[in-house]
Amino acid sequence: MVLDIGCGKRKIEPDAVGIDISPGSAADKVWNLDCYPWPLEDNLFERIHMSQVIEHLEDPMRAMAEVYRVARDGADVFVTTPHFSSHNSYVDPTHRRHLAAASFEYFTGNGFPTFAGAPFRFEIVSVELTFGGNFVLDNLGRALARLSLRWYERHAAWVFPALDIRCRLRAKKR
Repeated sequence: MVLDIGCGKRKIEPDAVGIDISPGSAADKVWNLDCYPWPLEDNLFERIHMSQVIEHLEDPMRAMAEVYRVARDGADVFVTTPHFSSHNSYVDPTHRRHLAAASFEYFTGNGFPTFAGAPFRFEIVSVELTFGGNFVLDNLGRALARLSLRWYERHAAWVFPALDIRCRLRAKKR
């Protein structure tokens, strides 16, 4: 099964289970994602999508604990969020967080305390940045980010801003 968290008016996959706060959305379950636990079964989903959602949530660590709870072992979790250098990260006044590529390390449990004792562990499969349509500036930013995401974010992100972060995680339950 597929879960689309914050599905909006159109689910990422037609057969996905959608959950969203808006009654006018395509959601199968209308729910405030800042209220826990979510009305979803444990270990049910093999693929989970969160596009442009995590930056709106009050407690991303708790939300990721819920994602982990409803994910099957080995489930793929796809998260897309504005990069902190993107103008899109700041335009929307409902954004509570501005994330970096390195932010996803917190969901691995490697070297970071787990949230409230929750033993959630994700493996980072991939993290990439997307860029806009400026041929020269975007290609320079893209090249720098490919060489070293860490260096790009510390030294070049404000000069060659990215648009989004696309992260693929895998739930590790065994």
